[in-house]
Amino acid sequence: MLLATIVLPTIGACSDNAGASSEVAVGIADFKFSSPDVNVPVGGKVVWTNDDSQPHTATSAGAFDAGTIEPGGTARVVFRTAGTFTYMCSFHPFMTGTIAVG
Repeated sequence: MLLATIVLPTIGACSDNAGASSEVAVGIADFKFSSPDVNVPVGGKVVWTNDDSQPHTATSAGAFDAGTIEPGGTARVVFRTAGTFTYMCSFHPFMTGTIAVG
């Protein structure tokens, strides 16, 4: 299984967000993100697992790129900056999601 980890640089202050898990899993299957809209606290991470038969990405222009996630592979991105990040699969642009960090 392939594993990629991306860590975004720290910008701004950290905040306490008791309602969000520090790690959120997003599955990829049938050319869809299983939980396309998720919330994580500053310093939290999103973990994508590709259960599809094709490679996918989780890419947010100018913010992050988890790289190619091969079938059976996993990628992680740590979010150190508050904000809302829309993302897509660069191979299949109809696959989209949003990550709210705060």
